[in-house]
Amino acid sequence: MNTTRLLNTSLFARPTRRGCDRRGAMLVLIVVMMIGFMVAVAFSVDVAQMHLSRTELRSATDAASKAAAARLAETLDQNQAIAEGQRIAAANTVNGEPLLLDGGDFTFGRSDIQPSGKFAFSQGGSPQNSVAVNGRRTTGSLSGPVPLFFGNIFGVNFFEPVSNATATYIERDIVLVVDRSGSMRGQKFADLQTAIDTFITTLDGTPVDEKVGLASYSQFASEDVALTEDLTQISSGMAALSVGGLTSISRGIQAGANVMAGSAGTQFVEQTYIVMTDGIHNTAAEPRIIASSLAAPNVTIHTITFGIDADQPRMREVALIGGGRHFHADTGLQLIEVYREIALTLSTIMTE
Repeated sequence: MNTTRLLNTSLFARPTRRGCDRRGAMLVLIVVMMIGFMVAVAFSVDVAQMHLSRTELRSATDAASKAAAARLAETLDQNQAIAEGQRIAAANTVNGEPLLLDGGDFTFGRSDIQPSGKFAFSQGGSPQNSVAVNGRRTTGSLSGPVPLFFGNIFGVNFFEPVSNATATYIERDIVLVVDRSGSMRGQKFADLQTAIDTFITTLDGTPVDEKVGLASYSQFASEDVALTEDLTQISSGMAALSVGGLTSISRGIQAGANVMAGSAGTQFVEQTYIVMTDGIHNTAAEPRIIASSLAAPNVTIHTITFGIDADQPRMREVALIGGGRHFHADTGLQLIEVYREIALTLSTIMTE
């Protein structure tokens, strides 16, 4: 009996020691896993913070560029544009702190549409229609870098995100130059009035605030409506016109230039003439000469011919000189579509 008890005791003692060894090994493993888990938690907290800071910086930078571009279009003053951009940036927080921008974070220039359909920004271009903003939370910026909670574990104490945004606000002054010579009597002039109303309605539906003026001509020309944002004045001006006389396209273009003299100037504003005729120029200076005197990088002259008797070759040349397009309409419905197409191509607002 004693021998049996000793054997039984010996058999049960050995598993007990192994169990202790296993429990010790598991404890070490748990400690290692807990350390790894804490490191992973610390890493994920900082990563989440970096993602949030980057998103907030992008939003604040976009808002600052839009505000600066809108103020530039309104005042034509770079200092006021910078001040407005700084104000809007500071109203947005990045990692719980206002985004502070200095004047050097703003760059003024021009954006032009490329064949691909995208806009390309060039610093110092004219007219200035864009503001590029460099939003920074970096060492040396006014707001400084973003501190990390657990960055010292990985030897990185700060996160330094950068975001760039370019806002483009195309300000455009437009002068409509219309033919009211004798050949426009009756249905033709009614079609023209409908087409101009369509043009105005289309412009009203775009996000850009254009100013539009009106000039008209027969043998002599008149400056009918000064540049205005109240586009109903254009329709009223058309209704007040009387029809009759010869056709002096050159005097009409010159009257349009006189209306355009009320523009803020090509440094900040795109200037567009839309010259329409249904006939053949037959008095005063050659229209191509007047077009040449107005031609400039920021001036565009589009031409429209209406009906089978219109001088398409001459008006096509005027458009070529003015860097614009020539359109032709045989019918009143086509004339409406021409004015609608032009209105849609004139209005663009874009942010990169």
